[in-house]
Amino acid sequence: MPSRRRVLCAASSLAAVGVAGCTDDRPASRASPGTDADTEWPQPGGSDRFDCYRADAVAPRESPDERWAVETVWPAGRPIVADERVILPTQAGLVAYGLDGEERWRLGFDDDEIDVRTAPIVVDGIGYAGTRGGLLSFSVEDGTTDWEVELEGSPQTAPVVDYDREHLVVGTDEGLSGVDTGGERIWQRETFADVSALASWGDSLYAGTEGGKLYAYYDLEEPQGMWQRQLDGRVVQIALLNGDGVVVSVFGGPTSRRDGESAGDARWSTEAGTHGFVVAGDTYAVGGGLTSVHTRTGECQWAVDDHLRAPPAGAGDTVYTGGDGFVVGYAMNGGTGVGEYRMNAERWRYEVDGAVTTGLAVADGAVFATAMNDDGDTTLYALE
Repeated sequence: MPSRRRVLCAASSLAAVGVAGCTDDRPASRASPGTDADTEWPQPGGSDRFDCYRADAVAPRESPDERWAVETVWPAGRPIVADERVILPTQAGLVAYGLDGEERWRLGFDDDEIDVRTAPIVVDGIGYAGTRGGLLSFSVEDGTTDWEVELEGSPQTAPVVDYDREHLVVGTDEGLSGVDTGGERIWQRETFADVSALASWGDSLYAGTEGGKLYAYYDLEEPQGMWQRQLDGRVVQIALLNGDGVVVSVFGGPTSRRDGESAGDARWSTEAGTHGFVVAGDTYAVGGGLTSVHTRTGECQWAVDDHLRAPPAGAGDTVYTGGDGFVVGYAMNGGTGVGEYRMNAERWRYEVDGAVTTGLAVADGAVFATAMNDDGDTTLYALE
């Protein structure tokens, strides 16, 4: 049996709990297929919490059909899907497609006045993206720009938005900048290193840096520091939990849960997950293989070795990721089996032309992924 189908508990290093072995009482057993075919993916993390998960989204659970595949530009991040547009951040700017795969507009590229540097987010039909030295507002429908505000540093992350959809925050090489949705800069906070990850939910704001610092703030309109922690490397992703705490990963591992009640001390830590994760009851971390960890306890649920490279996306009861020449979907419950030995974790695998490395999105009943081959040719796929 090929190694990619061998599913077993991965070795983990836990900071606050020991691994007692895989358990059959798993949050994944409560996940069900999505029923909403009209969901969106309006920001890189899927939702404000950056959990990369859409519980209600319809997405392929069996071998998919190719809705369309279009030649595109070297990708720089996940597709953003909102307001009937699929917006791909690329090395040259933003490219927008309709849900039918037809190109609608481009932003940046040969325009000397617009230099897009980050993935966008979409809020109520308006897109916001970092530029060289500023933050840009544009129409999602046609790509026309509204305003651009100058910042003290150059943006490094996609913006995040507060609960009221009135204030934006972007991470720069100087720290954090706050801007209202009318284009007025309202505050600046230093982080002493480039911001590499950002997430918000409600009144909570979390920022991670290239130097491995994790900062927790309250109130996006005028942030107040709550706590900070030094981690083991560049922060790759931060996801806010439904309640106290975050899951955070650093380059090269580990992935850990940090709680506010302990001022950011680790509840648990596992070496799994270099490329990102999905939080959906369990935490599904991609770092070569895919490892499922109980988000509350840190117990390993199952793992698979599959040469994976793409930051994952989750929908319903399935996790989607990819690697060299393929996009793949895994059952969140790890398939069937007893204890640590399980089979049929893989639901389907679709061959693509090139490596899938910049992350996936799930929206409109489909999985969206880009693949780039050795010649530099890039294809954006919609699989349903």
